[in-house]
Amino acid sequence: MSFINELEVKFRDLNEALSFVLAILSLAVAFMSFNPLYLGIAVLTATTAIVPHELAHRQTARNYGCNSRFVLSFKGFLVTFLINFLSGYYKHGILIFVAGYTAILCRFGLMGEELSGKTAFAGPVTNIIIAIISLFASAFLFGNSLVNTILLQIFAFNSYVAFFNLIPIPPLDGIKVLRWNKLAWGVAILISFILTFLVR
Repeated sequence: MSFINELEVKFRDLNEALSFVLAILSLAVAFMSFNPLYLGIAVLTATTAIVPHELAHRQTARNYGCNSRFVLSFKGFLVTFLINFLSGYYKHGILIFVAGYTAILCRFGLMGEELSGKTAFAGPVTNIIIAIISLFASAFLFGNSLVNTILLQIFAFNSYVAFFNLIPIPPLDGIKVLRWNKLAWGVAILISFILTFLVR
């Protein structure tokens, strides 16, 4: 077994909490700074975008009687970390997230198109809901308060993560949602597009 494959196995075997911490880091690194306040905001916003998204996948699968947990991929983590770090460093504004995925194991190994689509759909929809709640909450705060800034960051992060994940290319959620229900996919990606690129 090659060294890379060994690392892949070790990353898959990490406990779920540590996997989430590393996944959050791979996204937050795009906004890292030596300022503890900015660092805290970056970690908080990345956490709101990743953890609820993956837990929504996990819980949906479990509701259908499947075993499920978040798994970190070494290669995915490395690619996500490097691209986001370089994007943040050079101010390119490009963010990706392929650090991990929700592993699902159903009885008899069966997972049909409907279950796959519904499970995939749950993640981006959760991000859309968080984005909308954050946007409305920020509307009640006037001025440039710290809380308002954090809420707008959470809004921006979650709307982008929803849109990115709904792009219909493997291994993103969008391809599974599109195969299951074209209308649901179309509505979700339109809303996430509007939130990401048209709402300021």
